[in-house]
Amino acid sequence: MFAAVLLSCALGYDNNAPDSRLPPVGWSSWVALGPGTQHPVFDYCDEASVMNTVDAYIAVGLYDAGYRHFHLDDCWAGGRNSSGYLYPETDHFPNGLKPVIDYVHSKGLVFGLYTCAGTQTCVGGRPGSKDHWTQDAEVFAEWGVDWVKMDWCNTQGMTPEDTYPKMSAAMNKTGRAMHFNMCEWGLDDPWKWGPQIAQSWRMAGDHTGVWASTKQVVQESAAIPAEYTGKPYAWNDMDMLETGNYEQAAHANGKESNMTAEEYKTEFSMWAISASPMIVTTPLMNCSSGKCIPGITDLQKEILLNTEVLAVNQDITPQGRPVNGFPTDYPSVWVRNMSDGTRAVALYNQNDVPVTGAFNLTMIGWQATDVVVPRDLWAHTTLPKQQGTVGPFTIPPHNTMMLRLTKQ
Repeated sequence: MFAAVLLSCALGYDNNAPDSRLPPVGWSSWVALGPGTQHPVFDYCDEASVMNTVDAYIAVGLYDAGYRHFHLDDCWAGGRNSSGYLYPETDHFPNGLKPVIDYVHSKGLVFGLYTCAGTQTCVGGRPGSKDHWTQDAEVFAEWGVDWVKMDWCNTQGMTPEDTYPKMSAAMNKTGRAMHFNMCEWGLDDPWKWGPQIAQSWRMAGDHTGVWASTKQVVQESAAIPAEYTGKPYAWNDMDMLETGNYEQAAHANGKESNMTAEEYKTEFSMWAISASPMIVTTPLMNCSSGKCIPGITDLQKEILLNTEVLAVNQDITPQGRPVNGFPTDYPSVWVRNMSDGTRAVALYNQNDVPVTGAFNLTMIGWQATDVVVPRDLWAHTTLPKQQGTVGPFTIPPHNTMMLRLTKQ
């Protein structure tokens, strides 16, 4: 009995859903797809664009870097049939979704699909799952869906803590193991009750590729009480990454992504150390020449394929947190204790001016007499041994230095 209690405390909601023990890493259609060779359209998808992007996912190196999730957001539902079951848009998916999902699975990927808890979805005004919990769960299972995101629009008179368990129970009743991602934007502290019914939940509002949004999400992540900061099958979701998006992507919520290269590195770094799911939404096909070929930018390759930073994210320990006076102390020192005994450290400068600082090993749970070897995860270099204190380092505005410390 005692061992069972310890196990329940150490794990979140494990229903055997694939690639859910660690924070999911993958791709979403949100700002990434368009018809034919046209520019991506906000929250668009069709059979051809999805199938081509599955191939591009592999070709650009995401799979080799460890990405596994492939998600369609609010772009696919066409309506309900006379029995109340969902079907996809017939002009966009003339063969249905099952062949598309089968193709995703054939590449070794996990397939995710979007729905909404209310009467209609948030962007497309498509059918929501309200009062269709069992029917929608059954059709998702029949198609072979592995991950379900449920949004929170058009939910007048409903409460998240009463509603999300209905879909969770319906999904489990199907007998298919599906990851449940709740998207009520952190309104009702989902980190407190989510681990009983879901594997991940949004902890803040929508993230867009502008600095003010990134800074706000990081600030809200820091505010989550330490006892609710993640464990296997239970992750706080900071929303999709917009890494490297500029004019080549559609504009989410009417905002064109415009962060600098260093701000995009900060986005990736802070999502990683916060143990957030890392689901990037970006075009994986370059159609600028009138012919679509797999491709992402050099900046996106540098960031998205940085397996050293990804490794900080892919662990079972609670998410990293600031250990100095965030947000008043600069740079902010965030630490995640890694399961191999190392420490991941993010030196985060949200200021508009450079800051210089160091940190003591006692701040991260080690002794002042300890000797450590720091690894710079963006420069991919090992720094000289340091004792007691690490640094000082000068961090430019909106930058983050990512280190991994090994104790000698």
